[in-house]
Order: sequence, then C-alpha cells, then structure tokens
Amino acid sequence: MEFKVLGPIELYDNVNQRRVALSSHKQRAVLGALIVKCGSPVSAEQMSEEVWGDARPRASANALHAQIHRLRRMMNHMLDGEGASPQFLITEGSGYLLRVDAAQIDSEVFAHAIDRARHTAAQDPVLAEKIIRDALKLWRGQALQGCHGPLCTAEAVRLEETRLSALEILYDASLRAGMHANVITELEELTNSYPLRERFYDQLMIALYRCGHQAQALSVYERARRHLANELGLTPVPALSRRMEQVLSHSPDLLDTQTWGTAELRGPQQLVQHAPSPPTMAPVPFATPRPATGIRRRPDHGGSGPARDCPEALRYARAASSVDAELRRLHLKVEELTSQQQALITLVQQLSTQLEGVIEGSKEHRPHPAGSRRQPLGEPRLLRRAL
Repeated sequence: MEFKVLGPIELYDNVNQRRVALSSHKQRAVLGALIVKCGSPVSAEQMSEEVWGDARPRASANALHAQIHRLRRMMNHMLDGEGASPQFLITEGSGYLLRVDAAQIDSEVFAHAIDRARHTAAQDPVLAEKIIRDALKLWRGQALQGCHGPLCTAEAVRLEETRLSALEILYDASLRAGMHANVITELEELTNSYPLRERFYDQLMIALYRCGHQAQALSVYERARRHLANELGLTPVPALSRRMEQVLSHSPDLLDTQTWGTAELRGPQQLVQHAPSPPTMAPVPFATPRPATGIRRRPDHGGSGPARDCPEALRYARAASSVDAELRRLHLKVEELTSQQQALITLVQQLSTQLEGVIEGSKEHRPHPAGSRRQPLGEPRLLRRAL
C-alpha cells in the first residue's frame, strides 16, 4: 500500500498494481490530513475543519465517523490482499492516527532522495543529478491537490518549497558536472515562472557564460533587475550583482566547476525572502541534450573585453552593488516601521472602544440624589411643570 500526496491524493494498491478510487472530496481531505500528520493523532475538531471548514454540518461528528469507517474498511481490504494484519488507521482518544512506514509515502521518499543527492553532489555531481531527476518523477502536479484545509494547505506550501530547493540543487550539480549546455532551456523557464528566486538567475547566467553567451548572461541580470524594479521597487541582491561583475570581468571562477559549486550547495536563496511561489508548476521536463559550444576565455595577454575596453562599466557595477544593498536595507526598515505603526493604530482603536464601553456603563448606573424622582425619558416639559 502506498500513499501519494505529490499531486492529487491517491491510495495505491501494490498487490493489484492499481489506484484505489476515493469516493469523494471529503474522503480525500480526511486521508490528506492523516498523511500530513502521519504518526501523530489528528483531533476530530481538526479533521472537521479540514473537511468542512466553516460550513460544518450539525451532525459533523457522525459524518466524520462514517468517512473514517469507510477509509478503514478500504485499507483493511487491501491489507487482506497483501496478507498483512496490522491496522494502519487507529482511533486514539478523540482523534485518529495513521501509522505507516515513511517508505510508503511518496513525499517522504522524495525528501530522502533529495537529502541523499545533497550529500552526494560535492563528490559525484553526475550521480546527484540522476538521483534528483528520478525523484522529480514522483511529482504528478500540485502537492495535495484538491485539499484546502489548514493542515493540507500549509503542507502543500512546504512541499512546493522543497521541490524548488531540489531544483536548485539539481542545477548546481549539473553545472558542476559540466552539463551547462543541457540546462539553459529549463532555467529559462524557471526564471520566468519564479522571477523572485535568485538561484535560478544565478545558475542561468553561469550556464550561458560557459556556453560563450556573455551578452545573454548579462541580459539575464538586466531582466531580474527590471522585474524587481517594476513589480516591487527593489534592486537585485548583492550576490547577483557580484555575479554580473564576474561576467563583465571574465572571472576564471565562472569556468571552474570545482571552486564554484561548493558555495552554492549550502542552501536556497531568494531575491525576496517572503515572496510566495506559484504552487502549480509541474516538474521541469528533461531538456534534449545539446553539444556544448565553445567557451570564451579571457586572454592572458592583450585582447579586449568589457573590463579593459570599458573600465567605467565595472566601476559603476561595483558602486551600484553597494547602493543596492543600502536601498534594500532601508526598504526592509520601512516595512518594519509600517507594520509597527499599524499594530499601534489597532491597539489604540481597541482601547478607545473599551473606554467608550466603560463610559456608557457608568452613565447607566449613575446614582440619583435622594428624594428626587427620575423623570421618564421623553416626558413632555409642560407635564413636568404641572407636577
């Protein structure tokens, strides 16, 4: 029995080699929540929130019990075919627990493969590249597709970030292995689909430069700079600006796969740390291998290039990098102060509302002088004089 979440929720029967149909979106939501919290109990309250959200029926407890019963019966039937007896779906207290091996869940298999590739990449980038390519085949679409409860939504975001990080490791390994000509098309697609991730721009610039396309590599930097300026009012991070300087100056580090790759394997980076990534992109397909073209090397003596013919361009790039870093720091500070200001406004509004309530309450309970009779509200003035 296998549990699949890297796409629509699926329950797979290994004995009969077939996908087991889940009867409704409610059943998929129940199974999705159990897989996400595998090994830990999911309370009936949490499960109801996953299945119905704010539209919970009055008899939600009975309806939830019926969904669990059907799911458990389906699993037990599959276990009978496998000749196994353990119970996977267990009732624990007021909640439910799924107890299966990590190897039965495709997201866990994917994570294990990526972890193995990460530790292999420095010594054997070709093997690491193959491991990640094979692992990406587990993806069938958006993770936990069709499940919109809090647990499944949060897990889908986490799994998508894991997939993007795996792609970054994949192209680091590809560049270390000298496969720069084979990954340009894929990286072009990724920079268009995820324009806020620094690593994809960085890797594409290196791949293009190694194929002798210096001008195209510089245009990638310009595309990143223009997108951030137009959409967010930001400038590229210093790391990408430094890569642009290396391309301008024909830095030998760009051609040395051993010295370049190790730093990039430390972890993913983004141009904007909290920018959301579209969760619907399918795994990047294999690019058709193409023979590598010649690589332009900087001549040792004489020759020409941007660094020699236009030294002012290099000086400008270095100055811009420093200014860009300061602008980004100021932008983050403004966002922080704006957030604090909004919090203070909200607090003042809450205190004002509480104060108004206290004042109104004191008016209603204010004592009247002894011997005086409280005049009924709305009593005519002439009547008061007559009395």
